[in-house]
Amino acid sequence: MPDKESYDIVAPRASALIESLRAFSYDLPSAIADLVDNSITAQAENVWIDFHWNGEDSAIVISDDGLGMSEDQLVAAMRPGSRSPTDKRDALDLGRFGLGLKTASFSQCRRVTVTSKRLGGASATRRWDLDHVAAVDQWQLLRDGDERSRLLSAKLEALPHGTVVVWQALDRVTTGHGPQSDVGQRAFHDAAAGVERHLALVFHELMRGRDRVVIHLNDRPVEPWDPYMAEHPATQVLPRTELSLRDAKVDVQPFVLPHHSKLKDAEFRAGAGTRGWNAHQGFYVYRRKRLLVAGDWLGFGWARE
Repeated sequence: MPDKESYDIVAPRASALIESLRAFSYDLPSAIADLVDNSITAQAENVWIDFHWNGEDSAIVISDDGLGMSEDQLVAAMRPGSRSPTDKRDALDLGRFGLGLKTASFSQCRRVTVTSKRLGGASATRRWDLDHVAAVDQWQLLRDGDERSRLLSAKLEALPHGTVVVWQALDRVTTGHGPQSDVGQRAFHDAAAGVERHLALVFHELMRGRDRVVIHLNDRPVEPWDPYMAEHPATQVLPRTELSLRDAKVDVQPFVLPHHSKLKDAEFRAGAGTRGWNAHQGFYVYRRKRLLVAGDWLGFGWARE
């Protein structure tokens, strides 16, 4: 252990670093998907995503009925870099770097409030307010939410356990739009539709089967979108192969989609997804049934045709 006089402690400036954390390359759908990852890791059966339009005072709320967190666990979860990527993780843990909740939230809003409770425990709340951090230039994690966030977290009161994340000050989503702005409201609803399409693909395997998670967007269940059309009688399901990768196994399952002539018009439109038939070709890579890579040739150089 070096002598204390042989080194300096160089803590980063809170106001500078917390703004830098906003630069991670998230769009709105991928940011919300990161929070859904946390809900699934917490063994949630339901995740509710609600878009509340009110101009620059709009909010997005992500709630779940997962195991929830104690106050100490919540404080740890709100700490940037809360876990090392080298730590051994639970097999069900979809996170990795201890940054997802924070960076996903900061990428879209300037105020994130999290309220959580475990079975039989009291609820606890913590809030990051980037404007407050900028003013005091300290890592001050606030111990309560504002009046609006408390109202938007009311769903937790009816649940025995769970977590609610409230995003406010959505400066990268609603800046410059008043509550009466038709353009702003339309863009906000379009953003919600884009989130729904993204979640329908990314979590499609997890939204099926007996232990499925149900994702609700504005009180409507999200329907999973299957890129393989696996249940269509004209889809060719080729033999599954199991590959060894270090001490793990990788399942490889090929599909050949039906020719256009085998599909009804509605089936063809649905099968095209958001990017069209050609763009969805390639490999789909999953971790614990969570889609990580969608329709990519992974550098093999094959053409989409």
